Amino acid sequence: MNYQVIARKWRPQTFAEIVGQQHVTRTLQNAVESGRVAHSYIFSGARGVGKTTTARILAKALNCVKGPTPVPCNECPSCREITAGSSLDVLEIDAASNRGIDQVRELRDMVRYAPAGGRYKIVILDEAHMLTDEASNALLKTLEEPPEKVVFVMATTQPEDLVDTIRSRSQHFHFRALSFAEIADALKAIASKEELDVEPGAIGVMARTADGSLRDALSLIEQARAYCGTKISESQIRELLGVVQAEILDELVAAIEHRSTERALGLVHRLLAEGQNLQQFCREAISHFRNVLVAKVCGADSDLIAAPAEERPRLARAAAAFSEEDLTRFFQILLLTEEDLRRKPDPRLHLEMGLLRLVNAARLAPLEEVLAELSGNAPVRSSAPRATGEVAAPTTSIPAKPAIPAKPATAPPPPAASASSSSSNTLANGSAPARATPAPSVDVAAGGAAAAPAREASASADFTPSAAGLDSAQVDAIKSEIFSKAQFVGQLVESASRWEVEAGELRLYFPAEHRALADLLQARDNMERLRTIASRVLGQSLRVCVKLGASPVSNVSSKKVRTGESGPELRARFEQDPIVRAMLERFGGRISEVKRRDEG
Repeated sequence: MNYQVIARKWRPQTFAEIVGQQHVTRTLQNAVESGRVAHSYIFSGARGVGKTTTARILAKALNCVKGPTPVPCNECPSCREITAGSSLDVLEIDAASNRGIDQVRELRDMVRYAPAGGRYKIVILDEAHMLTDEASNALLKTLEEPPEKVVFVMATTQPEDLVDTIRSRSQHFHFRALSFAEIADALKAIASKEELDVEPGAIGVMARTADGSLRDALSLIEQARAYCGTKISESQIRELLGVVQAEILDELVAAIEHRSTERALGLVHRLLAEGQNLQQFCREAISHFRNVLVAKVCGADSDLIAAPAEERPRLARAAAAFSEEDLTRFFQILLLTEEDLRRKPDPRLHLEMGLLRLVNAARLAPLEEVLAELSGNAPVRSSAPRATGEVAAPTTSIPAKPAIPAKPATAPPPPAASASSSSSNTLANGSAPARATPAPSVDVAAGGAAAAPAREASASADFTPSAAGLDSAQVDAIKSEIFSKAQFVGQLVESASRWEVEAGELRLYFPAEHRALADLLQARDNMERLRTIASRVLGQSLRVCVKLGASPVSNVSSKKVRTGESGPELRARFEQDPIVRAMLERFGGRISEVKRRDEG
């Protein structure tokens, strides 16, 4: 007898042998046992999950000499003929190559005749979605009023392409993709029957590569036997299939954990030197971080992890190094990188950029932690790698935009007004402050302040960056020069309420109601004119930054202000306020002035 490949040799012959499709097999068995077999079925699902095999087993169950029976004997002439594919009562037609109306007409003529030897004539249309519209319409009448003892089974990977009139006349069963554990168990059983010594890691690699298809997995083990012989190791399987070694994925995790861009770039160089497919590596990295994320959320023993038991300690160690938010961000970065590798040229560049984003993602701190720290509700965060927010870690300065009131409580101050007078009447949340008790306002010099969470509306603070405010002569000189060179830009900067210079940066603050003017000023040409003129007038090279709000605003005290407190007492109390202290420590500022709101 000619040699049979493993996928054909161990093809299921009964409903009980079909892997992972119990919802289909149980229904069909009950239908056969009760005599309620439909005249037309649609079996849909991915490749290699058992659609055509189930159709053949249904044919045997209907025509077995002991039946109709849900358990065919596989010994009678009818069962043996169906198994061998020589039964005259089972017509298996490839609809991809017999898709025209003429072939369907011939089929209609064939099914008119009674079965040759069995009880039923079974027509199996493989890839039924390939039928033309004319052929599908020609089949409708036969499906609607089929000859007695005829059963149609249409197998397809794209059921949505079948015409609705055919779908409405058939019972539809969807075959699901098999899980990692189901494929791995099936491979172990067949390897034992074939007397193959397969390492558990090799089983895991093949099960993952099969991607839900048992037939693909059986084809892989057949290929592995031809390459490795009867003893199949994980390293040989990875070499055969072009799958990267496990230590490369561990090296990627270590590079991210230690924030080493050098190790990440060296990893790409190693992949290229070994002739690995970069897109395949990225897909494996996605699967690996998916397993690490599941291990973090559900534990390393979870059935949701697509990995053998031997790999789970490695996954647990990787999961302990990162937070759930970190792993979610890594997963998203890898998905975007894989899309770039698939759609854009120069895969090395895109993979390097993707790995650098993974490494640098750990440098970001959660915004919630920063705000909690400023409000005094959380200790200063440690240096453990995080990747959940959009704010840089406290080892560097935190660029944050000034708080923008949602709705001004009072009319906007004139351009010459001080920072304290322009913000003391509006709280950080944009509501008007209580006026029953006069409350002090504090000017704190802090570079790049961020608004702390508001507590009680009994006091407010003005945070002025520790920058040199330009005097009126300098501002007038800049404005005059701008008006002479670019009158439109001059009209825009006229609306700025405050000018500051710090560390080579010129900052113009605009009230929130002048957002549109600030946006116009930020056009490239306008910013370049302003930068050139300001640099020439002030005699230094400057950058220009446009900000909304005269200065960042924050509520700093939840305590009621006593009306009898003097200036020194107020200053001492605000110096001890935990939020003010946190702001000063974080941004390196100083308290420049403390005064009551009613003092102007």
